[in-house]
Amino acid sequence: MTENKLKAALNALRKECVKVVPSKTGFNNSMAAEVRFAGPAYAENGDKHLICPQCNNKLSFVFQFREKYDKNFKPSGSLFSVFYCFNCMPIGRQSEEIGQWAVVEHKNPNPDKFVDGFGVNSKFIPCSCTLNRVFVLPDYETIETNYPEIAELCEELDSDDPISVYEDYGLEIGCDMEPSTTLGGFPIWIQGEGSQACPEAGCTPQFIAQIDSEEMVDLMWGDAGCLYLFRCKDHKQFSIEMQCF
Repeated sequence: MTENKLKAALNALRKECVKVVPSKTGFNNSMAAEVRFAGPAYAENGDKHLICPQCNNKLSFVFQFREKYDKNFKPSGSLFSVFYCFNCMPIGRQSEEIGQWAVVEHKNPNPDKFVDGFGVNSKFIPCSCTLNRVFVLPDYETIETNYPEIAELCEELDSDDPISVYEDYGLEIGCDMEPSTTLGGFPIWIQGEGSQACPEAGCTPQFIAQIDSEEMVDLMWGDAGCLYLFRCKDHKQFSIEMQCF
């Protein structure tokens, strides 16, 4: 009975998201507005190079993605490009100087408007990506905090190791249970649930994506960490948090 209750609760909670997997190295201009890692960021005439105010180095382009994807992964909406200072390594604290990272929005991206040379970091390997739809669940600490009834079911099944119960049943209902680069769904935290607030008004922003450390790209956030990206629905302001093992 407990097993059935747990499966039902997890099925009701799980969310679908887009999993992004680096698949092929290299870059050409036809890929300019696609979801991808490293190389030159999408840019247009009039865009300016982004400079870190802390160290005066150019920000590195890391990753870009589109606002929406239909069931066949046809993109629509804005293109968001994520830039970051790997010299200063901001982790998302409010005390950090603004401008050590940035998310640049282009509302109508088109490869014909692409201007090359923005944000290139020669340490990273440009990669195109494949997209897949997967289901995800929150990490177990989030379950304990926000869904205690699910945590209690896991403890009923194994009081010594409820986390393994949660992960096993998550896998059984078809969920990815390890951090990866994803768009939407739930953040899968490494060091416990973060605390995000809109820099404009202090309201709680929406989780947008997490960018994992990616071996093919030669991208590493600290010690095999993730960068989590949030955006306020009302003020359209982005915020980040970086966590590592």
